[in-house]
Amino acid sequence: MSSHLALPIRLPFEEKERHARLDTLTKSVANTLIERYWTPEHLTGVADYSYQAWKYFDEGEAFADVDLYLPSRYKRCVMQTVGETLRSHADKREAFQSIQGVLPDHKIRRIHTRRIKEQLWNAEEYIKSGYVDLLIGQLNSYYDKHGRFPESYFEMQDCPSYSKGVLPYSADDGPTSGQAIKYEYDEDTQTLTVKLKTPDTPEPETRGGWTWTEHELEGYEAFHELLEHGSLSAPSFHPTQTKTGDNYYELSFPIEVEHQEKPDDIETVLAIDGGLRKDATAVVVNKNGEQLSVPYFIQNTERERMKRLDRERNQLNSKLAYLRREGRDHTDSFRHVQAEYERVNNKIRHKREQLVHDVANQVLALALVYDVDAIVHEDLRSLSPPRGEGQLSWELSSWAHREIISKIEYRADIAGLHVEKVHPGNTSRSCPRCGSTGHTTKSPDHFFEVWWGGHFRCDNTRCGFQADRDYVGAVNVARVFFSSSASLEHGFTSSYTGEFEIVPASRSAGPRLVFGDAPVAYLGQSNEKRVTAGGGSCFIAPAVTPTETKNNSSKDSVSRPATHSSSQFTRATAVYCRK
Repeated sequence: MSSHLALPIRLPFEEKERHARLDTLTKSVANTLIERYWTPEHLTGVADYSYQAWKYFDEGEAFADVDLYLPSRYKRCVMQTVGETLRSHADKREAFQSIQGVLPDHKIRRIHTRRIKEQLWNAEEYIKSGYVDLLIGQLNSYYDKHGRFPESYFEMQDCPSYSKGVLPYSADDGPTSGQAIKYEYDEDTQTLTVKLKTPDTPEPETRGGWTWTEHELEGYEAFHELLEHGSLSAPSFHPTQTKTGDNYYELSFPIEVEHQEKPDDIETVLAIDGGLRKDATAVVVNKNGEQLSVPYFIQNTERERMKRLDRERNQLNSKLAYLRREGRDHTDSFRHVQAEYERVNNKIRHKREQLVHDVANQVLALALVYDVDAIVHEDLRSLSPPRGEGQLSWELSSWAHREIISKIEYRADIAGLHVEKVHPGNTSRSCPRCGSTGHTTKSPDHFFEVWWGGHFRCDNTRCGFQADRDYVGAVNVARVFFSSSASLEHGFTSSYTGEFEIVPASRSAGPRLVFGDAPVAYLGQSNEKRVTAGGGSCFIAPAVTPTETKNNSSKDSVSRPATHSSSQFTRATAVYCRK
C-alpha cells in the first residue's frame, strides 16, 4: 500500500505572464462548468460515481458553450477540478441533511450546538464529517437574514466560484506522453525538467494558440530526499502570492511513498488524551505498565489569537444582523462589513486547519522518537465540552479532536503504526497508581472539587497521588488498552526512563513535506534522538510545573507530581509521580 506526499515547486518568475494566462483561462472555464452542473442531481451523481471525477462528465456536453480552444487533456483537468468541488459539496450537503432534522425553531446558540452534536454522536457519517461547525455558522447567518432556517442546501449555499485556476494534471497521459505537461527527474544531477503547455493569448481560438515551454526547476533538499523513497506523480498547478503580494505560480508534485509494515504485536503505545484546554497530552507506556516517557503537553500557540478573531467575528455578525433588520443589506456599509466578516472567518478557518495539522505532526513526531508500536486515543464520543470557554473552545474540543485523529491515522498508516481507540470510563477520575477514584480541583493549590478542574487528586488517603488531569487521562487510556477486561486494572507504575528532546520546526525553517496539503513529521538522519515536525505553531513540552508558577509557600512545591498550570512552557526534566 502507498500514499502520496506533495511538495510545491515554484515556476520561474520570468514566465509568469504565460502562467497568468493559464490561470485566468482555466478559472473562467471552470466557473462556466460548475454553474452548469450546480444541481441536486449532479451532486448526487458525482458523489455516487466511484471513478476519477472527470470521467463523470460528457466532454462534448460540458464544453458546448465554451468558445475558447482548450487541448483535450486540459478539458479533462478542468473537469477534474469541477468534479472534486462538487464531491466536497455533496459531503457538505449530506451533513446539512443530517443536521436539518435536529435544528431548533430559533437561532442556534452554544447550548443548542452542544445538543445538536450530542444527538448526532451515534451517526458514523457525522463522526467523519468536518463540515458541521461550518454549517452551523452558515445556518445562523441565514437565520439572521430570513428569520428561519433553509429548507434545502441549495437555498442556503450559492453556486461556488473559483478565484484561482487551481489545476490538477492527474487527468493527463503520464509524465513523458502528457498532452498538457511532461516532466522528468534526473537522479544523477537531481534536476527536474518540466515542459508545460500554456496559451499564447488570453483567448486562444485554435491549437496553434498554445505553446510548450521548458523549465529546469530547482528542487528543495527535502524534495530530493523524499524522491529517494518514492516516485513522482502528476502535479497540480497552483497560483499563489508572496508575503509582499506578488503573484507567482507553483507545481505541487505528489511523491508516491510505500507504507511501512505495521508490527504484529503491540508492546509499546503512545497514549494521547484530548484535554479541555490543551490540544493533546501524550505519554509512552508499555504493556507491563511502565511509563517510558515524561508526559508531554501539546498546545497550539494560536488559540488566544483565534479567540480574539472569534470575538471580532461575533461582533461583525451582530452588525450584519442589525443592518439586515434595518433594511440596509443593500448598502455599501453592509458590503464592507460582510467583506470584513468573510476575511475574519477565513482567518479562523485557516488557523483551525493549521492547528489540526501541527498537533497531528507533533503526536506522530513523539511516536517516531519513542519508536512505539501504536498510538492509542479515547473514543471521540467520550469528549466533554469545556464550560466557560465560549463557542470557539467547544468547536476546538470536538471538531478539532476528530480532525486531529483523522490526520494522525493517515500519517501513522504511512509510518507503519497502529492507531487504536478505547472506550474509557472515568479515565480522568481514576488513580493510575492505586486504581481508586479521585476528584479534580482547579490547581494543585486548591482542594475543593470542581468537575472541570485541571488537577487530579486521589481519594485514597494512603495513596495520595496527584497530577495533571489530562496526564492521568493519558496514562489511563494506555491502561484500558492493555487491560484484559473493560475496566481499569491496578498495578501500573508511574516512573519513566530515558530523556529525549523534541524540536518543533519553525515556519521559517524552509519548505515542508506535506500529506496532500498537510505537513508531515519525519525522523532525522542523525544518531541523535531528535525529530523534526512540519509546522511550528505548537509547543511540545514535558509536563512540569513551570518554575515561575510554583507556590514557594508550599512545602511540597518541588516534589509534588507533574502539573500544568500555565501556558508558559519550560523545556526541563523532572521526576514525576513520586511514590
